[in-house]
Amino acid sequence: MRQVEGRTIRWTAVLLALCAVVGCAGLQRNPNVVGNYSDKLSPYNYREEGALVLMVVGVDAGRFIRHEAYVPLFVQVANKSKETLQIGRESFILEDSIGRRYAMAPASDVAAHYSRLDMDRRIFQENRSITSTYVNLYTYISSEFFPSSSRVSLLLDHVTLPPHGYMEDVLYFPVPDSGLNGVPLRLALTVPQFKDPIEVVFEVPKTLGILEKDEAKESGHRR
Repeated sequence: MRQVEGRTIRWTAVLLALCAVVGCAGLQRNPNVVGNYSDKLSPYNYREEGALVLMVVGVDAGRFIRHEAYVPLFVQVANKSKETLQIGRESFILEDSIGRRYAMAPASDVAAHYSRLDMDRRIFQENRSITSTYVNLYTYISSEFFPSSSRVSLLLDHVTLPPHGYMEDVLYFPVPDSGLNGVPLRLALTVPQFKDPIEVVFEVPKTLGILEKDEAKESGHRR
């Protein structure tokens, strides 16, 4: 028994030494597999924070998506670095659990085929009571990747985020082929100033609306 224990201890020491040399490459996240959810700020907000960037993804409005072609995500990015970040539409990529990647939807397509723009913004204004506490000391930088039709605003395809600046916006992506509800998804932000992307892993729960709850009750009574 002592011999087995001794071998185990020596093998463990070898593994730790190898990890120190190669940086535990075998334990790094597989870029083609989404998993390991990010920290939760609340039931519908996920956060990743490092030394350079803070990024929050909110799914409050996304949980009511049923037959729509797009899913809304509240995205907040705070620049903690000394670099000025250049962020465009191509900077954000949504990845699903089967390895497929989705660029941000064209603003014109969302405006023409999606009717919940203003509703989504109202939901995320309420959501700011949670997310705003983390950016109180940052300077707000305006972003309008998807302008609302109910107010005067211009489409902005590019945001320059200076040190200690933050942006927040509602971004729209195609509903993933893997499905939307209860599956891991990953939003990646890539900027030229950083070698590695900033990634938030999250899920979008399904919440029944008032009409759906009434339909479920009626269906239960019929049974």
